[in-house]
This record gives sequence, structure tokens and C-alpha cells, in this order.
Amino acid sequence: MTQDPPEETDGVEPTPNAEVPAPEPDAAPEASAAPTPSVADELPEAPPQVELINDADLKWLDAPQLSDEERDRRHERKERHKAKVRAQRRHRRWWKIAGVGFATFLVLFGFWFYWTFGGLSRMPAVAGQAGLNTPGETILLVGSNPSEPDAVTTGTGWQAALHRSDLVMLLHLTRNNRAMFVISIPGSSLVPIPGHGDGRLGQAYDTGGEKLYVRTIEQLTGVRLDHVAVMDLNGLREITDEVGGIVVDVPREACGIPPGLRRLDGQQALDYMALEPCLPRKDLDRVEREQGVMRALMRGAVDGGKLTNPFRVNKVLRSTAGHLTLEKGFGYPGMIGQIWSMRKLRTTNTTFLTVPVAAKPNGTVNGADVIHLDPAKDQALWDALRQDRIADYLALNSDADVLE
Repeated sequence: MTQDPPEETDGVEPTPNAEVPAPEPDAAPEASAAPTPSVADELPEAPPQVELINDADLKWLDAPQLSDEERDRRHERKERHKAKVRAQRRHRRWWKIAGVGFATFLVLFGFWFYWTFGGLSRMPAVAGQAGLNTPGETILLVGSNPSEPDAVTTGTGWQAALHRSDLVMLLHLTRNNRAMFVISIPGSSLVPIPGHGDGRLGQAYDTGGEKLYVRTIEQLTGVRLDHVAVMDLNGLREITDEVGGIVVDVPREACGIPPGLRRLDGQQALDYMALEPCLPRKDLDRVEREQGVMRALMRGAVDGGKLTNPFRVNKVLRSTAGHLTLEKGFGYPGMIGQIWSMRKLRTTNTTFLTVPVAAKPNGTVNGADVIHLDPAKDQALWDALRQDRIADYLALNSDADVLE
């Protein structure tokens, strides 16, 4: 009996020499209605003869072949484009450097001009007690307020008993210039005043001016003060206005001011700092508000880049010069170095903290409100300051009074 050839199937060639199974006998119609599979359905799939390629490969195959000259020309165009981009980047980078350099030059020149021609007041050199050496630099910043409206607040016109120091901060710049710690000492702190017994810290300034003030603080801390700067608080008001105001975070309700973010102009900032009578912790709350204002001013002026605007810098200098007194030892070269050292400081690497106080800090002496300090804890802080290790001190003292 002759076997019928296998049926042809579209797209599939039968494999040569493959064994073809004998067809099974026809099934009864009532047993199954399924069609009988063809021989081609039982054959293995033919192996692919050509490796598949993607569309990109096809486009490349279809593209015309470039000559060596055309390939060289394209390479030269690419190199010229890369060189142009690099030049533009260098140009922009140099413009940025030049802009910052020009702004820095204006700051330095402005200080020199005001210093030389009388805009800045100068006091005798008072900082730097012999035998005290501290790594990094520590600057005493004093905020002076006249007790009489017409009293001269800075320079040689200063008179004893006509002023009070409402703001006392030690600005410590670390030896590597990577961080700054601002330590506040309440002006009502009860401390020993050389030659005058115990009294409020502010009394040292009221009685003997910057010289006695520096002696008192260096004796209290054992830290050498490298420089002293005294600012009449009216200058703080004008600087705040020149930078467009500040935004402070009011920590808690007091004196009718609700907590939260508040925008303040210069006068409002001074009023905000002066709300001591209705504050529960009195001078300690005042210190916290002073720190908040100073940090907000730093954020607005430095972090906000407003001091890179030459015109704004000039206005700030004018506002500062008439209200700032620097010691003669803080000369022009020293100021250049100081500004350069502090150029990278921002609020992110500046920490505000308050000197430790007693468990029950508020008290009175001779009818005057005072703040009692904690000598043991204070000594640990001053030791850390002398060793330029305040960051380690804060890591070991989680209860330190740090501005959040």
C-alpha cells in the first residue's frame, strides 16, 4: 500500500530523513469530533538561520559609508563644540568668582574707608589677657543700649553709668574655620567683677566700660578674647531694615505675640528682644530671643546672598559704621583675615547656645533681678572653649541650652 505524502504547511519545510509516523486508523465519528492532526504539526520547529538585529542596527546598515575626510571633519566639529562648552563653563565660573571677589573687595574697601575717615569708632586695645591662649578665635560682641537718649554709645564719647549691655555673646570661630559657636551670657548673671565684688555682669560695662568688661569675662571664663566689638542696638535695627527685614520663629506665646514664624522690621526686632518684663524666665527668655534675631539676620544677610550685592553691601556698611566700635588692635589687616576666615560660615554650621545656669536660676540681689550660673557646668563649657572642642562638649551634654 502506497503512503500519501505529508501535507504542506505554510512557512515550514519538512525536515529531510525524518521519520514519519504511520497514520492511526480512523476513529469512529461518535468517539471524537476533533480533527486529525497533520504531520506538519508533529514536526520540530526549524532552527533560526539568521540572528535577529534591532532597528538601530538596520539603520546603521542602511546608512551611507563615510569617507575618511568626512569622518575627520565631523570629529573636528565635535572637538570644537566641546572646547566651546568648556570655555563657556570657565567663563561663567570666573564671572562668579569675580562677582564674589568684587563684593568682598567692596566690603573690605568700605570698612577701610569708614575706619580711616572716622565712620567707625575705635577704642583702645583691650582684648588679650596675658597667659590665656585659646585655639581658634574668640570675639566678644556687646550690644550697647544708652540709658539716656542723647548718650554717645560708641567710641571715645562713651561715658560710664550712661550705658547698659543688653547683649553679650562670645563668637568662637574654630581653628579650621569650619564652624562657629555663639555663646550667650545673660547680662544679669551674678559674677565676680574685678575690684568691685560680686555683681550683675552688665554692671562691669556700666562702671568701667569695655576694659573692665573684658577683664570680667576673661576672669569668668579663663578664655582669651582676641577681639572686641561693641554695637549700639540702633545699628542692629538699621541693618535689619537694609537686608529687607528678618523672619524669626517665635518659640512660645508671650506678651501677646503668638508662636510661629513672624516677619519683623528693624524696630520690631528690637521690641521683640526687649520683651523681658512679661517673659516667664526673664533674662533667659530675652537671651533666647536675641539669639533668634541674630540667627535670622545671619540667614537673611549671609545665607540669602544679600551681601553679595555691591549696592546692598554699601548700604549695610553705612548703617553699621556709625554704630560700631572696634578696638584699635583689630586693625585693617586683621579685619581682612577675619572676613576671609568667616566667608564660608552659614546658619547650618553656626550653633547658638547659652551658658549653663542653676536649677533655680532667677533670684534677686539688693532688689535687682539676677541669674545664678552653674559653676561646675560652666567650667566644663569654658574648658571645651579653651580647647576648641565645643562640638565634643555638646555631644556629651545633651541637656545643653542650644537654640533649636
